[in-house]
Amino acid sequence: MNSGLEFDDSQIELKTRHKVINITVFLAIIGLLFGIGITLVSGGSSAGIIVNLSAITILIATSIALRIFKKRFDLITTIFASEFLILFNLLLFVAEPSQLKHVWLLTYPALIFFYKGKNAWIAWIGYLVLSLFISKLQPFIPMDYSLRDIVYLSVVLIIMTIVIYIYKHQIDLGNETIRSQKVQLEALTKELEFKVQEKTKELQKLNVSLEQKVDDKAKELVEKDAMILAQSRQAAMGEMISMIAHQWRQPLSTITLQITNLKINALLGKQTVDETNTALEHISNTIIYLSETIDDFQSFFKPNKKQERKSICELVERGTSFAKPRLKLADINLINTCSEDVYILTYPNEFAQVIINIINNAIDALLENAIEQPIINVNIVHNNHTIEISISDNAGGIALEIINNIFEPYFSTKGKNGTGLGLYMSKMIVEKEFGGLLQVKNNSVGAEFTIKIPYANH
Repeated sequence: MNSGLEFDDSQIELKTRHKVINITVFLAIIGLLFGIGITLVSGGSSAGIIVNLSAITILIATSIALRIFKKRFDLITTIFASEFLILFNLLLFVAEPSQLKHVWLLTYPALIFFYKGKNAWIAWIGYLVLSLFISKLQPFIPMDYSLRDIVYLSVVLIIMTIVIYIYKHQIDLGNETIRSQKVQLEALTKELEFKVQEKTKELQKLNVSLEQKVDDKAKELVEKDAMILAQSRQAAMGEMISMIAHQWRQPLSTITLQITNLKINALLGKQTVDETNTALEHISNTIIYLSETIDDFQSFFKPNKKQERKSICELVERGTSFAKPRLKLADINLINTCSEDVYILTYPNEFAQVIINIINNAIDALLENAIEQPIINVNIVHNNHTIEISISDNAGGIALEIINNIFEPYFSTKGKNGTGLGLYMSKMIVEKEFGGLLQVKNNSVGAEFTIKIPYANH
């Protein structure tokens, strides 16, 4: 349909011209063949058949020539227009007015328009109309067409020319609008691409800056956590020293009393060998107990390099044992209901630190509120491969306005006596080291902390 040519986006009009030309040529050939058939059936003039065949030959030759000589479009179409104009006039001499089968030649305006373009088109139509009147008015060869018939054909040609012109003008306006919008769209696209590139560069710079800030903040948080951990351990160490003092006070008093009794009995001469041996054995056992206490506290501050499989009851008992001197001194009843032998993979010393921190906070709350019958309950249940350790007291609970802040670093209700790190580090240990969850709520009598961690059943 395009005469074998390839067109780019800037040649839309030329591409349209070729399509219309080839379609019109095809329809004209069909019309000519139909005219030949009518002539043969009606026994018409052979001269008309010859003219029709000549027209078909010219149409086919023109179509082929446009494909072969692609760069000679103007020359070929000029020759075609001239031949067509001559054939049109010859048809008037060989055909009768009643045989209007040649009206297909009225496609000539469309063909000439698309062949020659708008500028030369009106001139060629003028040549055709002028040639019709010249052919009629020449005195040499007579024709059956009257002047009225020639005027009729001329008027039809002019009307068709005007219709085609209006139609083509509308098409041109549409194409011009499309081209204008396309240019605007291309300009807008380039502008958007430029803006996108600029924004992309800005985003890349911002990403680099953000990545650097994130790295800096991450390092800062790591350093902050390390500092908080160190401060927490120092605070815990201070509490442990206080516990050691509490735990050693009674045994040392016992040793001092036994040594004083030995001296008094020796001065009075009442000391027997068996009594002396019994007293010395008791003193020796007390010293061994003090030594074991030192070992327990010393191992607590050694960080575990890997997780160990430990009984939950053993771990809870180990954590509560460190708080027993304070519990005894404050006359607080600690109830531990652990009975089942359930095992977990954990870091024993860190686990003990969590238990100690929570129990010490419960002791402080009970002492601060001067509870008459202070109680701390430690309850352990397990389900769906999860251990739940509940530590509760009857100190009246935590104020609702601060209960959501107690796990924040440096948040304390103890004034100068508190570091605000115990519960923060406990939550960090449970959730980051154990992969568990540490929560708090108020029950009917006091605060209740719940530790949820996975356990190993083998």
